Amino acid sequence: MKKLFYVGALSALLLSACGEEETATTTVTPDEFKKLEQGMSLDEVKEIVGGESKNPDAKENDDLLLFLDYDGENGVDENSTVSLIFKDGKLSTFIEDGLMEKKVELTKEQKEQIEENVANSMYKSSSGAIDEYESTLKQIIDKTKSNSIISMKDKKLIEARKYSIELTSDIFIFVDVNKENNIEKISAAVSSNALSTQIKEVKIAFEALLQSTDKTLSTQQQSAILEKLGFTSDGKLIDHTEVYTLNNVTYTYHSSIENDSAILQAKLK
Repeated sequence: MKKLFYVGALSALLLSACGEEETATTTVTPDEFKKLEQGMSLDEVKEIVGGESKNPDAKENDDLLLFLDYDGENGVDENSTVSLIFKDGKLSTFIEDGLMEKKVELTKEQKEQIEENVANSMYKSSSGAIDEYESTLKQIIDKTKSNSIISMKDKKLIEARKYSIELTSDIFIFVDVNKENNIEKISAAVSSNALSTQIKEVKIAFEALLQSTDKTLSTQQQSAILEKLGFTSDGKLIDHTEVYTLNNVTYTYHSSIENDSAILQAKLK
């Protein structure tokens, strides 16, 4: 139902028009709203609605997102509105407020959940690289986890262009993607508890990160990289940072007593 896309707090994110020159704007009717489909270009949308939005000078932000606002016409509520969100030039999400159904006053929790759903929908269509990486990582983990307590959870979008994958409650993989949704950095973060009680799982996670980042690495090369970075399997947490580059990938191992954690990071060039 379209009312599920109502996002009260989202209006704060929408870009407003700039400049003082008047621009002919259009409204969106229920019939026009029903014709909108995900993947449409801006020109295709304009052909349906018949003109410009209330903020025709809006531009794509750094995440390649474009937000356009329209007033509704002949809606269920007199002051209905429509918001369209484009991702990389294609219609990703369309939101109506009072156009198709009467406005519903949502609780704070409902608004936060809907905002999360909208954010996930905007990135879902272009997350091919992270989906492929998740599949690769799962295959590696399944082959090597043996009797370990690793239980790989599905990835979660925790902020714009950053995903997390839980392996245990103390071991996480973080994947950063660029504006084109290509992977640029992968990190395995472990707590001091993992180092002292789950060292087998830590080693599996670190080796899985290396293998999933560079499939050409042999088992011996993976062990050599960890050795060069100063990772030891004695479970001790010390203040340490080491960097090593191989095959256009820069690996960094950083452990910190103050932060009570250690991180193995692979940055792709």
